[in-house]
Amino acid sequence: MLKEETLKQQSLLANYCRTGVEPVLLNAKQENLHHYRRLVFNIACDTLETAYPITYSFLSEKDWDELTYQFFSEHKCKTTQVWKMPLEFYEYCLEKNIASKLKMPFLNDLLYFEWLELEVHTMPDINYPQVKEIGSWLNDEIAINPEYKLVKFEYPVHTTAVTSDIESKKGNYFFLIYREKETGRVQFVDLSMLYVFVIENIVNGKLLINIINEANTLFNINDVEVLKKHILIFIEDLKQRQFIIGFKK
Repeated sequence: MLKEETLKQQSLLANYCRTGVEPVLLNAKQENLHHYRRLVFNIACDTLETAYPITYSFLSEKDWDELTYQFFSEHKCKTTQVWKMPLEFYEYCLEKNIASKLKMPFLNDLLYFEWLELEVHTMPDINYPQVKEIGSWLNDEIAINPEYKLVKFEYPVHTTAVTSDIESKKGNYFFLIYREKETGRVQFVDLSMLYVFVIENIVNGKLLINIINEANTLFNINDVEVLKKHILIFIEDLKQRQFIIGFKK
């Protein structure tokens, strides 16, 4: 444990690095303190620019600089790992309603989308199910890559270049994000609501034949054979993309 006075001096220095309010530190050269603030602030800025390259490019230099300075000076980061700081930046923007203040209603979706790639890439390993290669898509339980997320957005930040007219495209957008087992690469798949329904029910252990019959009624398609054809094509595509990994043993 640190001595009380040592902890106090460290806290004063840390607070100065965040806020720029210069403290009086014991046995410190006051004229050199600004170097600590500059170095720490540059690390924080570089981390955020790397994590949010699209947001950084889209915002004006003035808006980005003001936002990062405001975050750095006001927010006391809880994480001790620099790479996790962007999550707290996203959460700070939500809490402070930055999207509304900047008149960019899509900003929360954009920030979360950019954070997700880092989050999924670094997520803890999850045990894969035991699988077999041979089976029936319709009548056997399908096994999937467990390292994934299904996400819903109001704006198509995952498929559309972020420009000012993205605000006119508000709606319901879904996508799948997952990590490839062998390469560790993060992949994205744009989804319709129908295919979200299919994946969620596969995850719940339902057989595809039953999922198709339920979807035919739920989505008022009334052509089970056509629906079956399209869903089987979708399943084969997810197999090629290494999201579906076979059949559960």
